[in-house]
Amino acid sequence: MNKIKAFIKPIAGLLAVGLLIYFFPDIFLYFTIAIVLSMLGRPLCELIKKFHIKKFHLGDSLSAVVTMFAMFLIFSLIFLIIIPLVNKEILILSKIDTKAIVDYFEQPLKDIYDFLIQYNIIRPEEDILKMIEGKLYSIVNWDNFSSILESFVSKTSSLVVGAFSTIFLTFFLLQDPKIVHNIFMAITPDEQTSRMNNILHDSRVMLTRYLFGLLSEVLCMMILIFLGLTVFGIENALIIAVIGGLMNIIPYLGPLMGCIVGVIIGIISNLGIGTYGMILPNTLEIIGVFVAANLIDNFILQPTIYSKSVFAHPIEIFLVILMAGNIGGVVGMIIAIPSYTLIRIIARQLLSEFKFIE
Repeated sequence: MNKIKAFIKPIAGLLAVGLLIYFFPDIFLYFTIAIVLSMLGRPLCELIKKFHIKKFHLGDSLSAVVTMFAMFLIFSLIFLIIIPLVNKEILILSKIDTKAIVDYFEQPLKDIYDFLIQYNIIRPEEDILKMIEGKLYSIVNWDNFSSILESFVSKTSSLVVGAFSTIFLTFFLLQDPKIVHNIFMAITPDEQTSRMNNILHDSRVMLTRYLFGLLSEVLCMMILIFLGLTVFGIENALIIAVIGGLMNIIPYLGPLMGCIVGVIIGIISNLGIGTYGMILPNTLEIIGVFVAANLIDNFILQPTIYSKSVFAHPIEIFLVILMAGNIGGVVGMIIAIPSYTLIRIIARQLLSEFKFIE
């Protein structure tokens, strides 16, 4: 009977988790985000618990509250920096004079037009200037931004629910770090409890180190890009640096996406202030800064961070990210390294008798 119970216990637990993910993916997402936030806040929470004045010290609940308040201040500071910059870009975009742009580029566009007609790419009756002007107007038309804002407002209620749920879960995970541990132990057969304890401990340590390493990499990339753009006198260097650094969370594709967004912001800034002649030089400068920053990232930051945080060889990481990208796209690439880290930890505990498992 005990053997049957030990066999059914983990299967029932895994089935329950699978059903939760399938029927309530939002709840699973909130819980996952809460786990990540609790990992980031755990060192601070533990430090606050150690602080005391004579016999007075903060308990688990107050330590969790103070930690969450500190995290809230950090996120609020980030938004206070980003939102005015985004608002500035929107205002610049809304003031772009499409007629002036077309007038300035009339001769180059005419040369392109003649080339396209010569090689039968477009028909002679098509007016490329009108077509381009129409496309520009549709891009910078304020009505497009209005529809985006309306769509955002319509989803605000679900965002509020998600934010509240995540905050609620994060608080209790900080207050009682053994919640996740107890959930896994509840579905673990008794004879495997020691191995599960090792898996959970190693996973928490490795993932926490990886998260802090990733944050360090993102922050370093923001600083490198910002300094490079500032040297060249690029407008809106801060917002380009913030976006470029955040995009770096996506391995390999992220830097390219960040560079494209940076170039677009640079072009918009030039179009907004009418410095059309600086579009090409500034574009080349932005691309050069991103290339230089990512060379530093690829050859110095990533090998150092990943080798010390997850103890994996750069070639190993590269292959894992490529395979994850083929399976799950961008999302797969983002979760590739932490997922692979968990798989390695589990394999070491359960398949340690095999030589290729280290």
